[in-house]
Amino acid sequence: MNFRDVQAYYSRDDIQAELLRISEGREVVGVFRDGAFSKRPNTLVYPKDITSLVREGAVAFHGSLERWSNPMSVGSQNYEKGRMGWDLVLDMDCEETEHGKAAVRAFMWSLKKHGVKSISVKFTGGTGFHMAVPFEAFPEAVDYKKTSAQYPELARKIAMYLRVFTRERLEKELLSRWNEEQLAEQSGRKIEEFMTPDGIDPYRIVDVDPILISPRHLFRLPYSLHEKSGLVSLTLRPGELDGFRREDAEPGKVRIVRKFLAAAEPGEASLLVTEAVDWTVKHRKERTHTHSRAVPRKAIPIELAPPCIKNILKGLSDGKKRSLLVLINYLASAGWKWEKITEALLDWNSRNTPQLRDNYIRGQIRWHMSRPKAMPPPSCTNPGYYISIGVCEPDKICGGSKKTIKNPINYPFSRMRKKKS
Repeated sequence: MNFRDVQAYYSRDDIQAELLRISEGREVVGVFRDGAFSKRPNTLVYPKDITSLVREGAVAFHGSLERWSNPMSVGSQNYEKGRMGWDLVLDMDCEETEHGKAAVRAFMWSLKKHGVKSISVKFTGGTGFHMAVPFEAFPEAVDYKKTSAQYPELARKIAMYLRVFTRERLEKELLSRWNEEQLAEQSGRKIEEFMTPDGIDPYRIVDVDPILISPRHLFRLPYSLHEKSGLVSLTLRPGELDGFRREDAEPGKVRIVRKFLAAAEPGEASLLVTEAVDWTVKHRKERTHTHSRAVPRKAIPIELAPPCIKNILKGLSDGKKRSLLVLINYLASAGWKWEKITEALLDWNSRNTPQLRDNYIRGQIRWHMSRPKAMPPPSCTNPGYYISIGVCEPDKICGGSKKTIKNPINYPFSRMRKKKS
């Protein structure tokens, strides 16, 4: 786009009105063609603020995730006291727009599972998408501390939890449409870059990185142009996602039909926050506890294994690749030699319907053998494994419904301690 095209686009009354609406309470900067930002802090209050930045060469507008009582004071001493809130914005970064659509569908499913209805989606203007939940959807306080003061920590916890919760769903979304070879070709990656012992790592195809949520972090505002592609960062209705094509975001075709980060029902994301905080606490405890355990010198017999491991060993019709990862890590952590692990897993595979390829199993074992030390199996609270596969049947040693055992490898040690006592 040339200067006149950019100027004509930002001179539209509807575009100016929407940019000013979303900019209220936000730090906003202009972005030039080379990616450089205009001076900070800055904000948009009047239409002339937009047009003056365009005359200086701005092509795009980026705004803060945080909302401020006075955006122009951001950066001064004790400026964080002026934070009025923050929005959760997830960046679906990908090389292929269709992969980004799969990520939006997967994360929308996860958010709805947690009772969140006020979900905004927009095309970034490049190849990916932004998904967002407005601050009004979150509870006013978490653990007796104002939610507005818990940025970026709380936002990162929520994003990380959603990333883990959505992983299996996103993997299915991708593999239901493309095979591994197609994903590699479309994403510009080698297959080995995103293949893992239990399938594919979908976040090597579509990156959703919670670490990007940081103080004064900016995102491209809805209906802003993209400084490189010249396309509009277009807000979409859920029903428009499948039929969306990048050419729909050409400036001359754009009409404002839906607002990004519109009103939300107060507290509708309370369950999401609770689950994210609980998961973070459990994850930290589990990581500290399991990584400190040494591999026993003498192999632990399978008779002492927890119910989930025994159920897996009966044979499965679904979840076999994930279960293979569980079994390899459990048996290695239980002190089994690799020859015995291979023998046991090939025997287990004979009871699966349909069976995995023996070469696949041997390949996964070789990959784990190359690692410097045995890693524990996924924790019992990991939503993508035992409960999802249908093998979690906690007994008394597991703690029953309370599930005091947090990882399958802890089970035999707990059982042996109780037997001694």
